[in-house]
Amino acid sequence: MSEHEQGSPLFKNGDGLFNTHVQLEDVQQVIGEQMNTKARLGENTKYTVIGDGNGFMSRVVLVEPDWTIPEDHLPKKFVMKITSCMHVLNVLEQMNLPDKRESALWTIFEYEAPGLHNREVNLYEIFGKWKIDDLLLSPKVYFSKKFDAENLTKGFIGMEYVENAITRHLHINLKPYELHGVLKGLAVFQAEGLKLNKMEKLSVTGYDLENIVGKMFSECGLNAIFDQTRDINSEELTKKANRIGAYGLELVNFDLVKNLNKYIGINRDVLVHGDLWSANILWTKNGERFSVNKIIDYQVPYQNNLYLQRYFQSVQLENPAQDLVRLFTSTLSGSDRQAYWERLVEQFYEYFLDALNDENVPYTLEQLKDSYRCYFVTGSLLMLPMLGPIAKVKLAEMTDPKEIEKCRDILTEKAERILDDMEHWHLHTRNMIEKWQNA
Repeated sequence: MSEHEQGSPLFKNGDGLFNTHVQLEDVQQVIGEQMNTKARLGENTKYTVIGDGNGFMSRVVLVEPDWTIPEDHLPKKFVMKITSCMHVLNVLEQMNLPDKRESALWTIFEYEAPGLHNREVNLYEIFGKWKIDDLLLSPKVYFSKKFDAENLTKGFIGMEYVENAITRHLHINLKPYELHGVLKGLAVFQAEGLKLNKMEKLSVTGYDLENIVGKMFSECGLNAIFDQTRDINSEELTKKANRIGAYGLELVNFDLVKNLNKYIGINRDVLVHGDLWSANILWTKNGERFSVNKIIDYQVPYQNNLYLQRYFQSVQLENPAQDLVRLFTSTLSGSDRQAYWERLVEQFYEYFLDALNDENVPYTLEQLKDSYRCYFVTGSLLMLPMLGPIAKVKLAEMTDPKEIEKCRDILTEKAERILDDMEHWHLHTRNMIEKWQNA
């Protein structure tokens, strides 16, 4: 890498664990201090890199400790998430860019990675203060180390390893009723978020949406989104993708997204997960039934290696419907989403009112539904790029022709219904904006 390309010290592979800057002794020290133990990770401790794509902004490592001093409170296994540039650099190399530092990916990692990591740690610390039974919001966190002025390269989190948990990816359609557990967890998240004090809010939020994703939502970026959509099934989707794509930059409205609460009349922002899609929900299978185990990843998604093709979000104080749009478009078939989205929004709102426990309600059910309608176009633009690349990767892994065809059919139907609704809600929102402007 040239001197011009070096930039942040994070943009160099380290000589620590799995080519990161984190040394084993760094981990030992933090474990000792934060877990109140003199036990160390013995020589027979096993370390395994896990996660689809082995992380985007992180190295994700399963640690199976050989504790030198057995103690009941020490975990038998834990996951360690280490901030790392490795995958970013690999992707940039594949892009053959004349100047890597001009890319959106470089900008995101260099300027956002330390802050994203620190905000995630801050949020987990806040979770620890919430006295709620059966909280699905995140795995338990055992220890962590933040970035600061003296620590520019070593950020990591040690958290609970969830045994026998599975992810149900985009090529699997969930039943609407299976989302009830997710909706309940999200309702608690929003309700508790309303109790954050000023310092807590500042500690878990703070990035400019347009500044970070503006390059991805250019005319060229939109063309790429619709190209990827056509690739799912060119015969079935090309005509529709061409029609919706013809709206061009008219589909992108940063002002609406950033000020949606003001337009809708919601006077109080709520805490949103920001990346609540199928890959960030862990499930447990009991016989033929699935139950929600955990909602994960409050930083950026380390679950997938297709990050380049999609927009990412992070925890933020914004509009309450953002997580719902992302959740429904990623987990449900298109037909089920169209048929049941209102009922699911109503169910979420019931959970939200229960979680508030007679506190002041920041928005009405109708405002929530209007928010869903107005945010749908942006939410769809964020999700559509995933369907095409996922199709390529998953179909390449499969050998059974029937399985391949089933997967393709599911993704095609999802994309087709998303395109239909994208046009419908774009026209709807355009009319609403005209009314707001003329009011």
